[in-house]
Amino acid sequence: MHLFAGVQFSRYVLHLVGVAALLFLVHGAQARELTFEDALDLALRNATELQTLAAEHALAEASRKRSAQAFLPRITVDSTWLRADSSLISDIPVPAPGIPPRIVTRDLGPVEGTISSLQLEQPLINVDAWKIRKQASRGVEARRLAHRWGSELMRLEVAGRYYAVVVRQSAVKTAQMAVRASREAWELANASYEEGLVARLDVVRADAELEGNRARLMNAEADLRKARISLATLLGLEPRECLHLTSVLPLPAPPLTEDVLPGKRSDYQATEARYEAAVAGVEKARARWVPRVNLLARQQWLDVSEPLDLSSDGWLVAVNLQWTLFDGMDRQGEIAEARARKSLSRIQLEETRRKVMEEQEEAISDWRSIWSAWRASVHALESATHAATLARRQYEEGLGNMTDLLATQATLYERRLEHVRYQYRAFLASMNYYLSHGFDPLEALPENFHDAH
Repeated sequence: MHLFAGVQFSRYVLHLVGVAALLFLVHGAQARELTFEDALDLALRNATELQTLAAEHALAEASRKRSAQAFLPRITVDSTWLRADSSLISDIPVPAPGIPPRIVTRDLGPVEGTISSLQLEQPLINVDAWKIRKQASRGVEARRLAHRWGSELMRLEVAGRYYAVVVRQSAVKTAQMAVRASREAWELANASYEEGLVARLDVVRADAELEGNRARLMNAEADLRKARISLATLLGLEPRECLHLTSVLPLPAPPLTEDVLPGKRSDYQATEARYEAAVAGVEKARARWVPRVNLLARQQWLDVSEPLDLSSDGWLVAVNLQWTLFDGMDRQGEIAEARARKSLSRIQLEETRRKVMEEQEEAISDWRSIWSAWRASVHALESATHAATLARRQYEEGLGNMTDLLATQATLYERRLEHVRYQYRAFLASMNYYLSHGFDPLEALPENFHDAH
C-alpha cells in the first residue's frame, strides 16, 4: 500500500515538475507586453481589412480627380518635324527671270520643316461630365464611410480577440487551481486510506478526478495558444510571438434603462451615399442628350527650311458644338442600365435599414440577458466557493465523503469558468450595442479604464 502511494505520488510530482518547467520556458522567454490600446494601434496599421478599405477609398478619390475634366481646360503642346515629297510638287512650271521671260519647270520637293502648336480646349457646356463629377463625389463619400465602419468593426474585433486571450488565460489559471485542489484531495484520500479511515474507492475517485483535471488543463493551454495566434494574426504579428497582455478584462456596464437615440451607422450612411451615386448615374446617362459646347484656342508655328526658308505663325479661336442625334441605342442602353443600378441600390438601402433595426433590437436584448447571467454567475461563484470549503472541512473531519468533495470542487471549477466567460460576453455585448446604434464601440469602456492602463 505504501509502495503504491509512493509511486503514484512520485508520478504526479514528476508531472508537475515538467509542467512547471514548460511554463517557465514559455513565460521566461522574452515576451512582448501588449496593452489593449497597443493592440488597437497595431490593428489600425496592419489589419488587411482596413488596408483594403483604404485602397478602395484612394481609388474612389482618383476617380473623382479624373472627373475634374468637366470644369478644367485641357492644354496640349505638339511639335512635328516632317519631310515629304509628292508628284504634285515635281516639275512645277515657274517663270524665270530674263529677257525675254520664259517658263521653266522646277522640282519643289522634298519639303522639310517643323510644325508646332499650342492648343487650349475649355468645356463650356458638358452636362454629363458635371453629373460624372457628382457621381464620383458620392462614391468617395461612400468609401470614406465604409472605411469608418470598417474601423469601428475592427475595434470590436480587436476587443473580442484581445480579451479572448485574457479569458483563456483565466481558464488556464482556473484549470491549474482545479489540478491543485484535486491533487490535495488525492493526497488527503491517500493519507486517510493509509490510516484505514476510508476505502480504497476514495483514492481511485480522487485519482480519476486528478487525471481529468490534468486533461482539462492541457486543453485550456491549447485553447490559449490558439487565441494568441488568432490575435497575433489580426495585428500583423508573427503567430509564434510570445505576447504578454497587460490589460485586465473590464467589468461590464449595466444595460441602459432606455435605448439611446440611434445615430446613423456608418454602414447605413455608406449605403445611402451609394444610392445617391446611382441616382447621379441616371442623371449622367440622361445628360448625354444635351449638346456639348467647347471653346477651342490654337496658336501654330510653321518653320519650312526646304525648299524655301519660310517661317510663319497663326492663331485660331472657335466655339465647337457637339450634338449626337443618334448613337445606335447606346444612350438608351446606358439609361436603362443606370436605372437598374439605381433600383438595386434602393433595394440594398432598404435591406440595410431592416438589418440595422434587427441588430439594434438584438443588441439590447443580448446585453440585458447576458448582464443578468453574469450577475447570477457572481452569486453562483460565491456559493460554489463556500460549498467547496465546507466539503473539504467535513471530509477532513470525517463527516463527509469523497463524492461530495469532488463534486463541489468540480462545481467550483465550472462556476469560475462561467463567471469569466459571462463577464467577457457581457462586455462585448455592451460594445456591440453601441456599435449597432451608430456610436464608437469604445464608448462602452468604463470612464477610468484608459487611466488605469
